[in-house]
Amino acid sequence: MQKLRPALVLLFFSLLLSAIGHTVFLRQWANGHFMVGINDGLSQMLPFKDLLFEQYTRGEFFYSFDFGLGAGTFSELSYYFSTSIVFLVSVMIVALLKFANIIQTTDVLFWANAAVFISIIRLATVLFITTRLFMYMNISKSAAFIGACLYGLSGMYFRHATYWEFFADAYLWLPLLLFGVEKIFREQKPGWFLVAIAVSMIDNFYFAYINFLLTALYILFRLFIPLSTNEQTKKKSIMSFLIAGLIGAGISAVSFVPAVYAYLNNHRPDFKQEILWKNELLDNILFSSSIIVLPAFFVLVLFCWFLYNHKTFRLFALLGIVAIIMHNSPMIGSAFNGFSAPQYRWEYFLSLVMGGAVAVAFDQLHKFTRWRFLLPAILTILSFVYYVRNDEYFEMDSEFSTLAIRALIMTLLLLALYVNFNKDIVKWLLMASVLVWTLLFANLYQTEKILDEGDISQVSEELITGVDYDDPEINTLIEFIHTKESDELYRIDWMEGVRNNTPIVQDFQGLSAYSSILNKNLLYFYLYDLEIDMGRESVSRYATLGNRANLYSMLQGKYVIRSRGDTNIPYGFNEIHSSEKYIVYENDYVLPFARSTSTVYEEQQLAKLSPLMREQAMLTGVVLDRSQDTDSLPESNENILAFDQATIGATYHDNVLTVVERTGGLNLTVENLPLSTDDLFVSFHLETKAADQGFLLEVNDYQTTRKSNQSIYKTFVDDLTIRIPADESIEIRLPKGSYDITDIQVYSASYESLRKQAAQPDLSSNLSIDGSQVRLDYANKDNDDFLKLSIPYERGWQAHVNGKKVQVAKADFAFMAIPLEAGDNDISLAYRPPFFKSAAAVSLVSTLFGFALVFRKRKTRKPTDFT
Repeated sequence: MQKLRPALVLLFFSLLLSAIGHTVFLRQWANGHFMVGINDGLSQMLPFKDLLFEQYTRGEFFYSFDFGLGAGTFSELSYYFSTSIVFLVSVMIVALLKFANIIQTTDVLFWANAAVFISIIRLATVLFITTRLFMYMNISKSAAFIGACLYGLSGMYFRHATYWEFFADAYLWLPLLLFGVEKIFREQKPGWFLVAIAVSMIDNFYFAYINFLLTALYILFRLFIPLSTNEQTKKKSIMSFLIAGLIGAGISAVSFVPAVYAYLNNHRPDFKQEILWKNELLDNILFSSSIIVLPAFFVLVLFCWFLYNHKTFRLFALLGIVAIIMHNSPMIGSAFNGFSAPQYRWEYFLSLVMGGAVAVAFDQLHKFTRWRFLLPAILTILSFVYYVRNDEYFEMDSEFSTLAIRALIMTLLLLALYVNFNKDIVKWLLMASVLVWTLLFANLYQTEKILDEGDISQVSEELITGVDYDDPEINTLIEFIHTKESDELYRIDWMEGVRNNTPIVQDFQGLSAYSSILNKNLLYFYLYDLEIDMGRESVSRYATLGNRANLYSMLQGKYVIRSRGDTNIPYGFNEIHSSEKYIVYENDYVLPFARSTSTVYEEQQLAKLSPLMREQAMLTGVVLDRSQDTDSLPESNENILAFDQATIGATYHDNVLTVVERTGGLNLTVENLPLSTDDLFVSFHLETKAADQGFLLEVNDYQTTRKSNQSIYKTFVDDLTIRIPADESIEIRLPKGSYDITDIQVYSASYESLRKQAAQPDLSSNLSIDGSQVRLDYANKDNDDFLKLSIPYERGWQAHVNGKKVQVAKADFAFMAIPLEAGDNDISLAYRPPFFKSAAAVSLVSTLFGFALVFRKRKTRKPTDFT
């Protein structure tokens, strides 16, 4: 117990400082407000936690039909929480508390309440680990703790923890990686580095990539700055890193390989904007940056040339200078984001090396003299003046400016007193002032940058349980549907605003999803193959089915919920229930989950045909990505219509539409509209010529929004197909501006084929869907060749028909089909993440190698305790 006492004391102070650092959010929590982002926090973090907790506690780890149209959650949510160690620990603790009836419910509101407490514990762990890292590097305990606070209590931690909670986990693994690096350099012990590599890659592949780049930078500097005697040669050190790193990577394979597969199986349009090497605008890192703000003491010690004689200081200071230069480069931000859009998510590394440099400087404070203090003080003042004069948005009377200037004055005053009187009390006051600045800045950052500028102050219990997020009126309608239904799978088209993960929040199977990683087959299906307009252009999401009746029917879209007065109701849907604000419509022509066919088309046959023709092929047969035997294409239910064209409040020349009034556009008057027409479809290519302006597009009563050309969320998919009810007059309206609009076509469509298919009997029975397990019986009376299933195609599905394993084919651009036998078919399907078994075998073998490597080292080297 005596040996544990220092660690327990450190842990206590880590928890205390972490709680003080969260004062603002603790006060918010006491008032019913939460440490959760109003956008991605509510739209992704809380729903995914809720979904995964329910899955994991049911014993389902791999797949969910509640996530969009169905997805492998272990793989596709690996970017978020599916393999997050902090989340997994949270699940175990919460499950135990729920089992003991201490916790009653675990919905999104529960996870919102828990967010600040999870953050406090995480940050306390960060402070503990980082302090131990600095102490291992021969920095005194008090100085090491101050340095750790500069790292953990930085604004970026609270930014990450609030907006994208899993980002903050990276704060844990970076100091652990650097500790592993030091253990190899100093003691030739690879165990900690091996574990840190494995943990990082299991936890989150994206931040493993970022942390490995940062660790590689640290190793590069460390190779040329030895910090202890008897360090092994550069060659041997590099070999140790490679061997331990490979074994650590192998241990992580069971998690990492499926995660990387999901990333590679994602689709995100290329970032087409220019990426600069240097920021055009100054980011004020001494006063008010939202990414990183440097304390005055750190700036001062960077100018203390004599401190560079101390090798540990030299290492941290030089890394800090390099990181400051890197921070000002969008190209570097792009490199850390996989060479996509520049993102400033790696700067916690600057906080860490800054903390290390400050900690060493405190231990070297006795070496300051008047002359050694004077020049750095002048250069520090000039640095602050430079940032004041060159920041065009600088405000002298802002709280950030006031805090920074006061900290500068206090730092210079206390250091001058220490230099003149050399009293320990002054040193302690200086250290205390840095700690106080850190805490004040953390809480000011939370108030100004997060609560106010980020609108987090609006995230409350009232919002989460109210009409803008989890509307009680909608819940009543959904409960009505659930009570009415007996089918195993039916989907409801409803989404709250732009929150695509509403189905998870309101516990129904929907038609929308929002995640940085999604099944690219579905994204291609929406964006390119079927050109389904989602009502809002944006990457990393899909939603609704564009009011297209065939698609609703084929994908079990049985219900839609619309606001009263909304006329955009798909063909074949009729009102069955209503409330004060909303109406529920039911699809009269919904098709079975499983349908058989012997009619085969190939994607290549349809490559140059319209999306409506592709719908028709999906409806009457099966579309395979490749096939040796194909049938002739079905008779089209579409007609290309002639129309007269006129401008309204606009001019139209050489395919350029210039709207000169507040809104204007084109009127299309259809000639000879067929009597059999059920719907019209208008297709065209549309691009705005505005440099940076999103816009609203209206086609009759239908509305959809398009992103600015400068938006990092723009799809750059500009071929649109819009469904409207049959009408001889079509009005295309856009806001004032210039647009390229080409390839305008109008199609009429009837739903004769849909009605014919809906009249066919459902030959499936005993359908059972249990997460990653699907089972059904199918009576193949017509001896058809294929069974089509409304399950998104993913590598990882395995199928058995009458006990025999069969090949799962990609069908209808994004879904699945399996071969059938004549007569009765007993069908079972199971999903496991791609390469799961082989990756698990690699993890097992690598773990054995890891034990062998560490055990061999431990026999010849005295261990160093990190506790």
